[in-house]
Amino acid sequence: MSQTTHFKYKMEDVECKFCTEYRGKKRGCAHVVCPWLAERIEAGVVGYEEALLDSFPHDPRLGAKLRTAVQLFHGSLWLNEGHRQRMETLKAREGFQRRRDTPAYFAAMYLLTADPDTANRAANCFCRDGIMFSYATTKGISPHGYTLLSAARDIYANGDGIALTDLADGEVIDTTAFCLIVNALLIARYGCVALEIQQKERR
Repeated sequence: MSQTTHFKYKMEDVECKFCTEYRGKKRGCAHVVCPWLAERIEAGVVGYEEALLDSFPHDPRLGAKLRTAVQLFHGSLWLNEGHRQRMETLKAREGFQRRRDTPAYFAAMYLLTADPDTANRAANCFCRDGIMFSYATTKGISPHGYTLLSAARDIYANGDGIALTDLADGEVIDTTAFCLIVNALLIARYGCVALEIQQKERR
């Protein structure tokens, strides 16, 4: 029986001086955005600011909201400890399914466990094959909760390729929801390793 192992990147594995794209201290990297950002996130050397600002299009309105998210970052992508516990409990309940457990699946789960009300409304959505959003309870849902539910559905369907135009509109998306959604997009792009980001700036 074959065993699948996953190489865990360490800080020394991702030093820029060892990269083929690095052009020395004076010229730096040949790319505007690091092509190995996912590996560097896993190694724990990427701060929240770099991960966030390098992962989204450079749009003035969106950029201002992203900088606000950086300012509000408190050392964790989790909204609070209750958020972390709800998602970890749900992951344990649902078990492991290789084909189901994609970064987009966990990104949606991250949003749907953000607060107790949203988690309760989405509790029946999770099944062996994935997430059935038609089972969500939406009667009486708050605008904030509906935003999270809609974003989770879009990310689950489209991964990190969802339209970002509405994210910059403060009248449509409140600041807390915005921060949660961009965090979920980081998970959709880089996997659950994004949840390990603890530093605001790069190390």
